[in-house]
Amino acid sequence: MTLKLSPDLDLETHARTFRERGRAHIIGLMPDDSAAALHGWLSSDIPWQTNFNDGEKGHTLHQLQVEALNETQRQLLLTHISQKAAFDFQYVFNAYSLSDARKQGLNPELAVNQVLDFVNSEEFLALGRTVTGRDDISFADAQCTLFRPGHFLSDHSDDVYGKSRVAAYVINMTPQWRPDWGGILQFIDQDGNISEGFTPAFNALNILRVPQPHAVSYVTPYAQGGRYSITGWFRTGEEQ
Repeated sequence: MTLKLSPDLDLETHARTFRERGRAHIIGLMPDDSAAALHGWLSSDIPWQTNFNDGEKGHTLHQLQVEALNETQRQLLLTHISQKAAFDFQYVFNAYSLSDARKQGLNPELAVNQVLDFVNSEEFLALGRTVTGRDDISFADAQCTLFRPGHFLSDHSDDVYGKSRVAAYVINMTPQWRPDWGGILQFIDQDGNISEGFTPAFNALNILRVPQPHAVSYVTPYAQGGRYSITGWFRTGEEQ
């Protein structure tokens, strides 16, 4: 299966929305067969890692490390993360970096690896240039993400020095989700209010200008299934 874009996307309308609001929500990104294939890869063959931070330092626990934690250690880790989140930027969620895996030659047999080629294809980069109005976009990085109960990503702007990020993108791959389960992509205005929120969807693309305050709300304990997506940034310059 080769991933491709739907042929009838109205990118000019989304470009106008992006100019006005700094973000766009594009439904029906891919044909049904491409979307079904991508969801199948995400829900079956990913060696998920648990990502969290302690201040500015990020940490990654591989699957075997997570399984080696006893219940007391798990609770201590979650308590530490929750306490930090009360006052500082904090995140915890499952991820698998396709960009890093490609550079390190890891798991070349995984079908999901071709997502990195898809987001760097001329048609996807052209979509990014059209919607953002930035002709200097030259590449995109990518990671698979999975938010489960207890996961969240607190208020941040994605503006990291030296990364040359033009806009963030999220390819949503969640077939069924209720807004009250959490996991909402929230946009935060200058008064600290939630100005808009995108509920996890299936086969929909979100693009948001960098920098822009946003967060992914806490996924509730009663949420069913997982919040699957491909996330990354449209960037300028040469791939690092």
